[in-house]
Amino acid sequence: MTILNNEVQSGNYKTVVYFICLVAALGGLLFGLDQGFIANSLDTIKSVYNLDTSGGEKYSAILATGGVIGALLSGLFARVLGRKKSLVLAGLVFSAASLFSALLPSIVILSICRFFLGFGVGISSFIVPLYLSETAPAKIRGSMGTLFQLMITIGIFLISLTNVFIAKTFVTPTTALPLMFLVIALFASLMFIGSFVLPESPRWLMLKGKKEQAITTLRKILNTQEEINFEIKEIERTLAESQETGMGIIFNGYFLKVLFIGVFLQMFQQFVGINVMIYYAPTIFGYAGIKGLMAMLAVPTVNMLFTLPAIYLIEKWGRKKLLYVGAIFMLATMITAGLTFQYIGNVTDPSLITEGPKTILLWAIIAYIFGFAVSWGPVVWIVCSEIFPLKGREIGMTITTMVNWTFAGILMRYSLSFMESFGKPSLFYLFATFCVLAIIFVAMFVPETKGITLEELENSLKGRKKL
Repeated sequence: MTILNNEVQSGNYKTVVYFICLVAALGGLLFGLDQGFIANSLDTIKSVYNLDTSGGEKYSAILATGGVIGALLSGLFARVLGRKKSLVLAGLVFSAASLFSALLPSIVILSICRFFLGFGVGISSFIVPLYLSETAPAKIRGSMGTLFQLMITIGIFLISLTNVFIAKTFVTPTTALPLMFLVIALFASLMFIGSFVLPESPRWLMLKGKKEQAITTLRKILNTQEEINFEIKEIERTLAESQETGMGIIFNGYFLKVLFIGVFLQMFQQFVGINVMIYYAPTIFGYAGIKGLMAMLAVPTVNMLFTLPAIYLIEKWGRKKLLYVGAIFMLATMITAGLTFQYIGNVTDPSLITEGPKTILLWAIIAYIFGFAVSWGPVVWIVCSEIFPLKGREIGMTITTMVNWTFAGILMRYSLSFMESFGKPSLFYLFATFCVLAIIFVAMFVPETKGITLEELENSLKGRKKL
């Protein structure tokens, strides 16, 4: 029996709950802004800085290096500074790095700026899911956690749209590129300013012995004193039962079990190919002779629109069912895309490709984005924010977020070169293989976490209580 069946759970939440979660989720906007930035600005960057394909990949991939370092330090920031101040730090770093990039410094300095953009995004990709999972009431924790992924997709869409507009309006690359960076700075400032109004996570406050402040936060998000008392009692009980602290918790058998789940979920989220589609969709479409607005905006638009159903489905269907559905969709579409490129062959002039293969490829990628947006996009971040015990949550999410950024960097750095070396179909078949492995992994290891408190989930995964 879950907490949702307890009489203290009314199921109706104050408007401020949604406001807090929405503002916190703006951290996902940072993630999306830079993911979408490369897709429709890469040609401009190459033109300004005289980069070839490998040079473009290197510049794109350095974001992931910053993301790894940001994620590595995020656990420390989250534990020492708290969740709220860590979000403020991420917004400040991202805003400053994008503003300095707009000055068009040397490629070395520009790459350093991109590293710090990744550093800021690495922090936000760690902190936002953590904050949402610890602050949102259990019944809507999945839906509110999905806001992080929704903001990522909104960021991707907005920056893709503005970059297309800028590139077509200001045809001189040295004029267009600074404007593209300034747009990023403008959006990033929204998250930076908004993070100041957030309350601190009640679970972090309890972890630091600040019970009265935790109660004050819970009064803002829960309806009755009975609910508040129940939450406080659950958190205190969990803290009292958890003997391991700091890095020592890594050697606990229970923690290793959930860490294994989190690491592989984040690895599969990348190896099913999403960042390749987000970063390089216009280039991939160009290989098949698909040009214009369709090539530049199809992926970010579909990605944003199809994330919306996940907000509803994640609480109705649960986490595991969505992971299955998404992986099956992506498997079918990656095979279709690979077969399409195999049919096209090594055409030297993409304009000679007929409309049939173009249409099939376009709809395959659209269906792929649907599969990811309603499932592996939001669900992986949510599950990773839920499964770790309170005293080891920062460590667990640090490691899993670093894994995400590490594999994202590998794909950003080598995907286009892989296609050039082994043929265009090869990359899609590789992603299809990982979709199969992901399905097997979910079936064997991933728990269902829908609709229960984090404390109840912790007891269940420790084997103390059956859900």
